[in-house]
Order: sequence, then structure tokens, then C-alpha cells
Amino acid sequence: MQAGAATVAALVLSLGGSPALAAPAPYDIAFVSEFADACVPGRLSYETTQQAALGAGWNAVERAANAELDAMMAISEAAVAEIDPEFAATFDYKLFAKPIEGVVHYLVVSLSSSQASEQDSWNLVGCYLYNFDAAASIDPEPVSALIGNPIADSQVDMHITSYAWGPPPAMPRTLDTYLTFVPEVSQYRDQSGFSGLVLKFSTSEADAGGV
Repeated sequence: MQAGAATVAALVLSLGGSPALAAPAPYDIAFVSEFADACVPGRLSYETTQQAALGAGWNAVERAANAELDAMMAISEAAVAEIDPEFAATFDYKLFAKPIEGVVHYLVVSLSSSQASEQDSWNLVGCYLYNFDAAASIDPEPVSALIGNPIADSQVDMHITSYAWGPPPAMPRTLDTYLTFVPEVSQYRDQSGFSGLVLKFSTSEADAGGV
């Protein structure tokens, strides 16, 4: 078991889950652990998040590496292009790939910015882990263990399985975390550009002084 997986597994046990409940599957822990290793250490900046991903064994790829990845990024770019120019919105991203449990997964590290005015400007670093081949959601318990919060909201139906957690106490500047599974039959598939599993959060980028 890798260090990240061992850490998440220990956190799950430390929450004191009921013995009557089944433990999360090894893949569930591996998925969340890979997210933790790539997205948490450098989350305060776009560049350091990329460095963390590379350090965790992810390899840079182009959009064409996967048809759903390509479609999803095209939708994201189109959405940014439709934002009112007065908000001076920009969107940059880097893409990575790595096998987890023998299945190729994709990581998107993004930087979304708005410079509407000196008083109204922000930079958000996004980190998104995708399994486009997933046939079901994972157990959300390893995410609760990583974030340090219980599930704040959820939606489970034939079109989506989605969980949300509030800002993690041990990760300043990081916003809500989302775990979402979009099945093949989902009404949200065309809207999102993909089916499968994604775990994501965004962090307000610190300035050069670390503020």
C-alpha cells in the first residue's frame, strides 16, 4: 500500500466507523489517496499543484488523449468565452494521466481568474480527478476522512450520485469538495461532456506573499 493510501485508510479507521458497515473497497481508498497526493500538497498555487501531480507520478497529456476529456474541456472553454468581458475572466489548465488499479485516470489542474476590478479579483486553483470508465460511485467515507468533515449535501438518483463537503478545516483557503458519479444514461452527460466519476475541489490561490 502506498503512503497516501495508508494515510487515507488510517483516517477512515480513526473516524470510528461502525463495525457493522462494510469497509471501503481498496479501489475507493486508492482513488481518494491519489487525489490527496496530487491535489493537497501544492493546492495554494497553480504551479505547485502541477509540481505535486508530477511528483505523485502523473504524466502530462493533451486533450486528445481521451475523447471525453476533450469534450469536457471544450465545454469548459466555451463557458468561459461566454462570460461578460467586463469580468476579465481567464481559464488555463494542464492535463495529466496515470493508471490507478490498472485503469487510466485523468487529472485536470486549472486556474480560473477574474480581474473585474482591484477590489473584485480572484484566482481559483482547481484539482479534478476523473475515471471515465467508472460504472458506479465510490464509498464517500474516504473523502470524509480526508476532508475532516461529514457530508454536507447529497443527491442520489438514476441520473447522478453526488456528495458535497464543506471547506476542510486543515486546508485553509480550500473551498467545498465534490464527489460525483454521472452514469451513461444520465441527463447530465451531454451537459458535463462525460460520464464516470470525478472528485474535485478548488482553492483560492495565495499571492506572492502567501496571503
